[in-house]
This record gives sequence, C-alpha cells and structure tokens, in this order.
Amino acid sequence: MKKYNKNNGFTLIELIIVIVILGILAVVAAPKFVDISSDAKIAVMTSLGAQFESTTNLVQMKARLKGLRTSAENPGGIQTDYVVDFGFGSVEIDWRNLCPESEGEGGDQLDMLDFLDISDDFETRVDNQYTLIGYKVPTSGTPTDQGCYVIYDSFGSPNCTIEVVTVDC
Repeated sequence: MKKYNKNNGFTLIELIIVIVILGILAVVAAPKFVDISSDAKIAVMTSLGAQFESTTNLVQMKARLKGLRTSAENPGGIQTDYVVDFGFGSVEIDWRNLCPESEGEGGDQLDMLDFLDISDDFETRVDNQYTLIGYKVPTSGTPTDQGCYVIYDSFGSPNCTIEVVTVDC
C-alpha cells in the first residue's frame, strides 16, 4: 500500500510571492483609482457647466420671443420689464445680456439653481451676480481660481459667462 504525502497548506515562499504580487498591484492600481475619482468630478463639473449654458440659452430665446433686447444702460434703473415667465415661476434677466440673474431681487423670481438638476451633495453660493456650485466652493462666495466648482456670472458683458474650475477636483 502506497502512502501519499498530503500538503495541507502553502509554503512560506508561495505566500511571500502572493503578497509581493498583491503589493505591486496595489501600488499600480491605487493611483489609477484616485485619477478616476478626479476625472469623475471633472466630468460632473463639465456637465453642470453645460446645464448652465442650456439654461441661459433657453432664457435668452424666451426673452427675445417676448420682444426684449439688450440695452447699453439700465432702463430707468428698473428691471420690471426684464422678467420672463416660465409658467412655474418667473426669472429676472440682466438687461446687458438677457441672461438669467443668479438671484432675482423681485418677488417670486426663480434663482438660477431652480433650473438645474442637481443633488444635495454640492456646495452652493448664490448672490445677485454669481452662482457657484461644486465640490469645493470658495466660502467667501467670490470666484477664485482654486477649488472644484462651476462659476456662473450673470452680469458678464457682452454675454454671461460660465467657467469650470477643476484645480482641486
């Protein structure tokens, strides 16, 4: 009768080889995962920028259909004529460029954020001129070249501006 020698485990060398291979994979894969996260945030910010652009185009077209035109100066200091109704609310637009103001001063005016499809995961800062939204927004609410966010400037001339800041994504 033959006796068979049973191996009930791995040798020390086999375990070391597996650990070394896993270590090499971790060193190679970890930076790739970090880059993917950053790339995803940049893609989200670019998508938000496109939403801002679509919204401004829609509002500008609706303003032109209403018969509004850009003006070189604030018409009498009153913007009551520069309001566009969307049925679910109205938006105040800037007389320089017919862009929706980031935050309307009047009654039930819609804010720029009311037009965007966004999650609660974003930081936002809004005033009459600027809408800032993203992952890392300046706490002052004043746009800078640092952070990971989109800047919408409704007072831009000759047109409102949309800038995507991705330095810290």
